[in-house]
Amino acid sequence: MELRQLEYFIQICKSGSFTKAKEELGVTQPTLSQQIRVLEDEYNIQLFDRVSRGVEVTEAGKILLNKGNAIMDLLEGARNEIYGRNNKSGETISIGCCPAELEYLAPYFMRFHQKYPNILLKIIDAEDTENKVLEQKVDIGITAYPISDASIISTHLYKQEMALLIHSEHPLADKSSISFRSLKQMNSIMFREQNKSLIEMYCLSCGFTLKSIIETSSTSVLIHWVRRGLGAALIPTSLLESLRDDSLCIVKLEGHIPCWDISLVYLNAVTMRSSVRIFIQEMDSYVSEVEVNLSCSGN
Repeated sequence: MELRQLEYFIQICKSGSFTKAKEELGVTQPTLSQQIRVLEDEYNIQLFDRVSRGVEVTEAGKILLNKGNAIMDLLEGARNEIYGRNNKSGETISIGCCPAELEYLAPYFMRFHQKYPNILLKIIDAEDTENKVLEQKVDIGITAYPISDASIISTHLYKQEMALLIHSEHPLADKSSISFRSLKQMNSIMFREQNKSLIEMYCLSCGFTLKSIIETSSTSVLIHWVRRGLGAALIPTSLLESLRDDSLCIVKLEGHIPCWDISLVYLNAVTMRSSVRIFIQEMDSYVSEVEVNLSCSGN
């Protein structure tokens, strides 16, 4: 068996048809069919049953798929380890990231750069992350929007929620939490431009509107204004985790609150650059580590 034949076989299993697989692999259908026949002849088995919508993997094929995936994972792990230790040349990973998440993910990007200084991270502001990935304008996308195209793999990273940041002398400072609906009583509230549409949507569903007294994309500006006693601010909880300031209080929101899921997305392809795979693995590890730390701290 050749590694190429195993890659072809795995891609057909993923795609569900020879036609889709040949497009993903960039080969002709006769070439693909011939390589699968060679594989079947070598083991004297049938790997696929033809059905109306494409092909289905036989029981024997499922065994090969399971073992084949394990082989590919081992090979990729070896590549990653060798790459991480011995890579001397610079390489670029392009990442399309929704602007609202850049501030939260900045520490991860810095940590990745410190661990892999030879890999350049090119961060691109991208609201239309799915299209950027499909058109291969970026290697990886980080998005708050659901993915509709089946050729893109989407992995959940974390959930974002809103909290209310207020001054320690604010009338609500003695509250650990309040309902989201109670915000309609407040006349001096602020939030980031990136979260405006989401907050407006949630307010509308609760039957009221909020008008921000300042429009800014900077969380630090909002925190500064709250510290000066100029109002309260709705800020994603992830951006408040490391905040240590006796003059400020964080009040949790209850009930129907603005929240959204952040996912890491990339094109479903048999071949993937080692540096991109390393980034994905490191991102999963980082998010898991942050979640563990938050659980231990009681947040």
